[in-house]
Amino acid sequence: MRNTLLLWLTVPGLCVSAAPAQPAPSAPDPARAMSDFLKAYWDPDRGLFLAWNRSAPFARPSGAGPGGGKYSDFWWAAQLWDLVLDAAARDPDNAADRALIAQVYDGFQAAYPEWQNDFNDDLGWWAQAATRAAALTHDARYQQRAEALFTDIWRSWTPDLGGGVLWRRSGGTQKNVATNAPLVVTAVRLYQATNDPVYLERARQLYTFVDTRLTDGDARVYDNIEGGELRRWDFTYNVGNFVLASLALREVTTDPAERAHLLTRAVKSADWALANLTNAGIFLDEGSGDGGGFKGVLMRGLAALTREPDLNPGSRARYTDSLRENATQVWNQRRPSDGLVGPDWSSPAGDGVIESMTAASAVAALLLAPPPLPGGPVTGNGRYEAENSLREHVNTSVAAPGFTGRGYVNAFVQDGGFVEFRVNVASAGPYTARLHYSAGAGAAVRSVSVNGADARPVTLPATPDWQTWADQDVPLTLPAGASRVRLSFNRLSGDRNWLNLDHLTLGSRP
Repeated sequence: MRNTLLLWLTVPGLCVSAAPAQPAPSAPDPARAMSDFLKAYWDPDRGLFLAWNRSAPFARPSGAGPGGGKYSDFWWAAQLWDLVLDAAARDPDNAADRALIAQVYDGFQAAYPEWQNDFNDDLGWWAQAATRAAALTHDARYQQRAEALFTDIWRSWTPDLGGGVLWRRSGGTQKNVATNAPLVVTAVRLYQATNDPVYLERARQLYTFVDTRLTDGDARVYDNIEGGELRRWDFTYNVGNFVLASLALREVTTDPAERAHLLTRAVKSADWALANLTNAGIFLDEGSGDGGGFKGVLMRGLAALTREPDLNPGSRARYTDSLRENATQVWNQRRPSDGLVGPDWSSPAGDGVIESMTAASAVAALLLAPPPLPGGPVTGNGRYEAENSLREHVNTSVAAPGFTGRGYVNAFVQDGGFVEFRVNVASAGPYTARLHYSAGAGAAVRSVSVNGADARPVTLPATPDWQTWADQDVPLTLPAGASRVRLSFNRLSGDRNWLNLDHLTLGSRP
């Protein structure tokens, strides 16, 4: 048991300044979110999605997509097609959503008639989505496309490292989750459609590679292995891909013990993500660009878990609640001008550019959450992990035991360094931010601000060593909704000494 010191700070409550504009909480409307997305990004004349929203003040200067980057590139387009499929699956009677499936496919095929790409994961996203489209529409061309893409991708399977498909067709040694886990799903769907045992055999080979080489064998899913180096990067979409692969393979597995094992693997990985890749229950900001679309893949994995008939009621309720809370939080953070949401689901985006990949992930959260969706503020459990929050000029570590989450922030002694927690409260008023930290080199002073208002110093008393964690309470005054609570280092303001920062827990002031 770790030794915790409860320390109290007697300073005035930090004053509040204006937070970014937010609409008043209302009942989430997935159909409206999809409509806003199409209005911002869909070009029906080209049959393509724009890379950046129409209302952006400047055009994307360059990119891999058609039109010199004006339109979404290969794998973004696949993810956006998946979003269209999410909408069609949610409302099968919506003729416009179903018609859009073919329109997106035809537009992409016109832009990429040869279906050539150096990255196998890009091809794989399209193959997996094509199996979804085939199941929804019964259009044979999607099935044929999935088969052709899978055959093409399989040429990059190599026996080294226990198998697996290479990330790049041109060579290299990297093998990753994003390439191999979606191929498990594709192989299973092709087996189900054709009854060809080769697909089932390859699905098992792919899954075995991912499970034995790219996970910890229990709950955590890593990213890739290259040149003998295992990169233990944590991304939401890797968890989503692994969950989907586990559940797909389970569908075609008859052995009861193996079926139970596959469900357990999916559940453990999903639970790890809920515990470690969230702040107050909302999945973390993974940035724009490719990372902006990662959370949508995890949402598909969680949604698939809720539909598993053998899932225990407690787990089903946990994933259902998570999907609903994330969807409601997304809805609460939409931008008033166009209804779009950025990469941070806990805070509204400012004016300007939101990439289509990023906006699509937020819409997916709304489409995939099981109805009914509750309206109103989402505050979660009030715990915000430092390693999952916005930060600059600091490091992260796992060296000092006793931390929560995936680690903690350290090397927090550089001018301009900060950790910013994006918090949400139901009503305006006084709150207490409890900082969990260690200060083994002596008392540390940092500056705390709310929504950019003037910062005030906060002293975090010394702890006996770096392994002894303490709590320090800081009174704050917050507006209703989202706020930015920033802990920063500025030597000229009197900030001093080293600090390990683990998390912030937000509660009402005693």
